[in-house]
Formats: sequence, C-alpha cells, structure tokens
Amino acid sequence: MKKIVAWLSLFMLFLTGGMTVYGVSTPIQEKVVPQDSTIDVIGWFNKYDTLTYWIHETSWRINGADTVRTGLVSTKVRINVVDSTANGYKMEYTFLEFPTDTTATTPLADFQNKITAKLGQKIVGTTVHFETDEYGKITKFNNLGQIKKQAKSLFKQAITDFSKLPEIQGLKEMGLDIKDYTKGVDTDELVDGYLAELKMLFMNHGLSMQIGENTEHEDATDTQFENTSYSSVYRDAEDGAYHVIYDVTSILPQNELKAMVGGIVEYMANDSITEKFNENFDSQVKVDGTFEDYLKIDYMPCGWPYYVVRQKSTMIGSRGKLEQTVISLESYTLAK
Repeated sequence: MKKIVAWLSLFMLFLTGGMTVYGVSTPIQEKVVPQDSTIDVIGWFNKYDTLTYWIHETSWRINGADTVRTGLVSTKVRINVVDSTANGYKMEYTFLEFPTDTTATTPLADFQNKITAKLGQKIVGTTVHFETDEYGKITKFNNLGQIKKQAKSLFKQAITDFSKLPEIQGLKEMGLDIKDYTKGVDTDELVDGYLAELKMLFMNHGLSMQIGENTEHEDATDTQFENTSYSSVYRDAEDGAYHVIYDVTSILPQNELKAMVGGIVEYMANDSITEKFNENFDSQVKVDGTFEDYLKIDYMPCGWPYYVVRQKSTMIGSRGKLEQTVISLESYTLAK
C-alpha cells in the first residue's frame, strides 16, 4: 500500500507546486571484508521467534528555515519464524495495522489519510511468505503472485477514487487525465512497496564487515555522479549489540537536474506547462543539487534488527525534499 500512497501523493504534490528529483540513487555498496577485525551479520534465529515492528514513513518539504511535513504513513508488522533447519529459515511477514495520521495539517497529508484508511483495511492480515539461508539472508519469496494481484487491484481502486476528486475532475477538463499517466506505472514497483522494509531489515545478513570508519570519494563518470561515501561499523562493549551505518552524498549537476525534472514535467503536463518550466528553470536554479542517502541499522547480538533509519534528501540550494523511514522493534519473543 505504501507505494500506492506514495505514487498518488507524488501526483498531488506536483499539482500543489512541490518539486522532487527522481531517478537518482547511488546504490549503497555491500562489501564482504575478509579481515580479522570484523563483525559478521548472522541471524541466530529459532523456530517460533516472533517480533513486532512499527514502520513510520515521513516526508518533508524544505524551503530554507521553513520545513513542512507533507506526509506520514505508519504500518505495524510482525515477523514469525515458522521453521528452522541447518540450511535456513522459513518466515512470515504479516501486516497488522495502518493507523492514520492524527496530526495531519496539510491537504496532501489529509489526502494520504483518506487513502491509507480505505486501503489499509484491505491489506491488514496479508502475509508474505519468505525464506532465508542459514545466515539470515533472504533467498526466496513464496507468494509474490498473490501479492502482485492484490497490489494491482488496490491500485486500480485507488485511481478510481482519486479520479473522483474535484481537483482531478478540473484537470481532466483541461486535458490532463490521470488514467493516462497510470499506464506507465509498473505493478512490480507496487509490489516492492510490500517488501521494501522487509528487505531492509535483512539486507546485511550474510556479510562480514570491517569494524571502524571509512570515507571514500569517487569522481563523476558516464554512469554515476560524483559522490562521497561514509561507513561506520561498531559493537557495544556492554551488551554486544552492533551497528552498521552507510551515508552516501552525490552531486547533481544543474544540467542533469533540468533533464530529470523536465522529463517528469513533460510526461505529466501539457505543452504550455513544459514550455514554462524550460523558460524558468535556468533563471531559478543556479547551483548544483545534492542527493544524500543515509542508512543505520542496529542489531541485537542474535542478529535481529531492532532499529533502522533510512533517510533520503534531495536539496537544491536551501530548498528540497526529505524522506525518512524509521523501523522500531515494539515487542519480541525469542525461542530457545
């Protein structure tokens, strides 16, 4: 559901004058480091382990010192280990709850609440069945066909409801039909919305990481932007918990920004709006942009993650957008 809400929110944000740079992501490098001073991310899981997490996804629009929260989507999930063998684990990932944002203060946030309330009740109880190897690395999803069918159905319903809004009806009369734009939406991307946080929880399992801090800089090439990456891996002496941090900042040249944002405008708007964008961009944007991707995962000694922060920000001067996902462990029962 989160992908559906995010997609419709993007369209609403476009209508209300927000600007976001998409298609930019410096992949976080996962490296196996064969050195003695390392931490091995291994899941020492057991059958009947049960953990409940809260996922909070928040977005902000930044304009100098003025920061406005534009959305909040919360999800409660549960992970169960249903079988444990020498070769790996079979698990279930179940959606339990989708509360609405009681502090919504913007039209976009209010719109997200309506979509979340309507679709959430249809997703509660949905379970993703998956498997991992003996280290806890995800190796297989067993019921993606069912999840894809549900995501496609919910998206179709959301578009139908969205099209009935007075603002959207007015745009249709001007020649902009939202249903034309939905033809370019990949159902597989909607399914990713069910799995993104689950994959994040297990993304480091099976890796061996060097303890300490490291900073690297890469110049721009034909396939990547200039970027600086920072990583930190450390263990708590008292309780044995350990922590992995990645932080990558990329430089977005002005010409690339114009091409990326212009492509979105051209795809979503008519010729007059596209022409106006091209006329105003050069006069309004005089600096390069930056894209920062920050990730921190905290682990219990047994390998279960208990706190995750993923933050992505795109800035052009003092303006931009920030998106943050926080996953926190609410409760757990570990079998012995």
